[in-house]
Amino acid sequence: MKRSILAVMITFLFLNSNAQNVLTKDGVVLGKRSDFIKSCAKGADKKLMNFNGIEIETEKYCSCVCDKLIPEINSWEMQEAAKENKMTDLFMKDENFKILMGCLDGNYKISDNYTFEKGNNSDLTIQSGIKNCVLELMSDPEAKEIWTEEMANQYCSCAIEKLFKSGYTYKDLKEIENENSPIYNEIALPCVTEVFNSGIKKSTSESKNAYVPADIIGGGKSSSVQLTDYLGKGFKIKISIDGVSRYYLFDTGATDLTIDSDTERELLLNGTIKRADYIGEKEYELADGKTVTGQIVKVNKITIGNYTVNNVTIAVLKNGSLLCGKSFLDKFKKWELNKDKMELVLYK
Repeated sequence: MKRSILAVMITFLFLNSNAQNVLTKDGVVLGKRSDFIKSCAKGADKKLMNFNGIEIETEKYCSCVCDKLIPEINSWEMQEAAKENKMTDLFMKDENFKILMGCLDGNYKISDNYTFEKGNNSDLTIQSGIKNCVLELMSDPEAKEIWTEEMANQYCSCAIEKLFKSGYTYKDLKEIENENSPIYNEIALPCVTEVFNSGIKKSTSESKNAYVPADIIGGGKSSSVQLTDYLGKGFKIKISIDGVSRYYLFDTGATDLTIDSDTERELLLNGTIKRADYIGEKEYELADGKTVTGQIVKVNKITIGNYTVNNVTIAVLKNGSLLCGKSFLDKFKKWELNKDKMELVLYK
């Protein structure tokens, strides 16, 4: 998603303009375009403005605002906003803000040493960053399948606030899609998790799975799955959830297929898990005797052997282990464990 700020030059458009010569949305003729642009640019008094590392071509920006934004605003809206000293609020309306961002897009350059520090940037900058983040996120067709506008607002508010509090630079921000970068792990992941976990139901839920033939796709009547010896203490088995592959401890004494927080985040980010998939909570007892609360999630596209299984209830334990418990095996007609051959045979 793109990152940008609301140019503070919008105040010059009205507060410092003596020649209001532009046509408004409701047909009021304000005057000559050239005078308006000159007045706007004169307010900046520079051909290239720099706001804490963000450079903007003044005249190009003013021309765009004159041609694209002003014709979309009624004269009475401007008069009321000016009278109440709320011109900035008028520009920050979603439909107007989107045009402003379009004027900035391709017309500004942020230097790599630009630092996101609250002390050096106004609250308007933070608000505009959040609004632009939401606009970019909701304009992505793939993102719209996962995110609601409410979720996008929650995520963007979290991410932008963290940027300003942490003092990251624009160079750091370019690494937000790099899974090994600090900004990905300290901002993107925590904010995504916060959004999705905030919608989890708080009622206790049983995590039962049942054999439903239609839920099992591919393979023949049976599939043999190779097991890996785990230090002589048991076996591990490879399972993929929508392409995210892990080796799970095969434990028929465990109740559910269990994932940890790291795996959950990866599944959240790639869209495998959505907010609606969280169906409740359940208490679990760990090996050390401690009791923890796990989140119960319904997931699809779990691949084991030659089969892909849908509508599987799994558990997310914050500090838990990757376990393949008996509940997952209940999705099959039957199963057999052959320790000598180190394989699990599943029947469709």
